[in-house]
Amino acid sequence: MNENIREYLSDAEVALIAGQYATALELGEKVIAEDENNAAAYVIMGKACLLLEKHEEAEKHLQKAVDFDSTNGERYFDLGNVKLTLGKLPKALACYSKAEKLGCDDEVMQKLYFQLGMINNASGNTKSALINFDKADRYGIVDSDTKEMLIKRILIYIERQDFNRAEDYAIQLKMLAPDDFNSYSAYFQVLIAAGKFDQAEKILEEAENYSDFDSDILKKEDMCTYKAMILTMKAENEPEHKVAHYQSAIAMFDEFLSTPNLPRDAVINITISKADIFINLGNFKEALQCIDSLFAGNEADESTIAETEVNELTERIDFIKLTCYLGLEDYEEAIDCAERLKASSNGRYEYFAIYADAFIARKFAGEDAAQKEAAESKYNNAIAFFKNKAFANPMDLFATVFRVRLYAENGRTVQANELIKILPDVMQKDLKKYVADCCNES
Repeated sequence: MNENIREYLSDAEVALIAGQYATALELGEKVIAEDENNAAAYVIMGKACLLLEKHEEAEKHLQKAVDFDSTNGERYFDLGNVKLTLGKLPKALACYSKAEKLGCDDEVMQKLYFQLGMINNASGNTKSALINFDKADRYGIVDSDTKEMLIKRILIYIERQDFNRAEDYAIQLKMLAPDDFNSYSAYFQVLIAAGKFDQAEKILEEAENYSDFDSDILKKEDMCTYKAMILTMKAENEPEHKVAHYQSAIAMFDEFLSTPNLPRDAVINITISKADIFINLGNFKEALQCIDSLFAGNEADESTIAETEVNELTERIDFIKLTCYLGLEDYEEAIDCAERLKASSNGRYEYFAIYADAFIARKFAGEDAAQKEAAESKYNNAIAFFKNKAFANPMDLFATVFRVRLYAENGRTVQANELIKILPDVMQKDLKKYVADCCNES
């Protein structure tokens, strides 16, 4: 290798590290001008193009690197990465398998198994993801991939409800990055899922003292949301202080909303969370005012929101409105929200809308006897719907809860009480009271 090529390659590596991708590309081209078979130059050019988001060009360069250095596993790894970026998963996997067969240095092997784990996780194969993450760990390399693997493991184990393992990895993540709020955020979510609320509150205190939570508005939003979540849980567990805890949460939301130049998403999320608190307090008018405030200015201008995001936001708002209108006994307004939500792909919204539709029909029939038959039909259809859901998934307890309420409201007290017996003890008390209240009304 002549001195010019050696210098060009060295300078190109420096340029890549320094973020001067266009310069690295130019230096790589100078190498090729003198040695058109130089695999190292094609690697540099491929990586530069990849970072410049010139993916097709990157693929061509990295393919040439493989052609001129076909016994080097690392060349196949680089080519696999760009094919993965281009969405060519089978070809990316073929490259990764070739890289593993030929062998790479430890750092590349760690990254290879990390990539495979991420592919597994994205496809829902969490068992294989964990195996590949364990393989990556064998190389003893700690880098940005290590943090990402820890986060993925935490989420996988939370989903599996294996909270002990999730907590172990959350502690590792916090130790690895004690200044990163995301580490505390992941640990907080594990503790909440495990029902360790006191520890979760202490983790937030630790995050306030040591993390960078105030460096980014989205991290501030998460911190505000997490603190309000703790207050909500305290309200549920301390009935004598319920109102005080909820009011503290509302005050926290108001303080956050007074922050200048908040992103639209942050305003929407916090305002809706505030509406939820008002609903918990039974202050339905205040909750509706929160929703109305979103559209008083430009914060939630639907013209700036993606279509899927609009649909999710619309359904979330309809759910809140339906809850409030039922609480205010404004059934004329409630029926429109219920009709829209019955078609929701969100099971929670769909269930509540189907139940509410029958409930509203019963209220209308109470004022107009001519609607009694239609109301009876809606009750029977709703009961059949929830019965089928329970048959399809016996773990779907909410389908049974709604059946209990529908039976009770329709005067079928015996059937309601029989169903209550199959539910967990923690759910029985309130439902028994609801059945008794319905009996007293009739």
